[in-house]
Amino acid sequence: GPMPHRLKGRTMKETNRRSLLKLAVAAALALGFACAHAQVFPTRPITLVVPYTPGGTTDNIVRVIQAKLQEQLGQPIVVDNRPGASGNVGNRFVARATPDGYTIGIMPTTVGTFPLMSQSLGYDPMADLAYIGTVAETPSILLVRKDSPVKTMQDLVNLARSRPGGINVGSGGVGGAGHLVILTLGKLNNFPVTHVPYKGTAPAVTDVIGGNIDAASMAIGGVKGQVDSGVVRPILMAANTRSRLLPDVPVMKDFGMKSVNGGVAYALAAPAKTPRDVVEKLHNALDKVLQDREVVEKMRAISFVPMRNSIADSRKEIEEQTATWAPIIKELGLKLE
Repeated sequence: GPMPHRLKGRTMKETNRRSLLKLAVAAALALGFACAHAQVFPTRPITLVVPYTPGGTTDNIVRVIQAKLQEQLGQPIVVDNRPGASGNVGNRFVARATPDGYTIGIMPTTVGTFPLMSQSLGYDPMADLAYIGTVAETPSILLVRKDSPVKTMQDLVNLARSRPGGINVGSGGVGGAGHLVILTLGKLNNFPVTHVPYKGTAPAVTDVIGGNIDAASMAIGGVKGQVDSGVVRPILMAANTRSRLLPDVPVMKDFGMKSVNGGVAYALAAPAKTPRDVVEKLHNALDKVLQDREVVEKMRAISFVPMRNSIADSRKEIEEQTATWAPIIKELGLKLE
């Protein structure tokens, strides 16, 4: 009779409802996992690799953003100093790290020039890294110890011309902005320079103070404390115009000499295959930090200016730096030791 048929109908409806429910649960779970992945990062501490010694320019800028970046991301940021090979030991470590956003690095925006100076980097700065965003920039200066007989840039040039081998000028590493700046100034203005590379700006400053080298060429952000305390004296701002960060420090134009703009900027980077949403999350956190009034004031105090850029423009900035310095690197035949 009709009875079993009705039952069958109900059972079919129930079955349909059940499979729909199963589908709904599955969909919700899938969605949940997708959202969880995006929301959950980071669920543990993030390692930020600094490829230079503690106390130098790069380390200083990291210390300024570290606390607020932790606040934005809700996880600790562990600073890992890995100096060596002009910053390339640390950079290579980042490029080869697991691409999950838990290992990131900070590097100068001149990182794209390194392959021009070495065949054995072990990584490609453009192919193996995803740039999260630029962080800040600081002008380049030449400095001497406070009791140096060199009072002006003209004195330094005269000293260089009076000696075989010229002046000994230290920097934070081969191929860094400090190195490029002093060799370029020497070439443009015809005075001889012997470059002395260090593993970061801090040891270079120590040797200037100790009288082991005539001068040092570096970003002011790495040495602002010593400039303020008076143990070193900036004699030149390697820029086209004077900086409001140090308005009393002259530029090459003031001496009727040719200049180069050697400002140093930094960017955060992750391994190239890091998921886009993770890179964006890191970028957005950084961008908020760079707008924080307290961070901006702390940057100013060590002569840095925040440098906000989109992810795409941060990469473009690195490409532009490479285009600027490549001809000079090739002409001078610079090689990373």
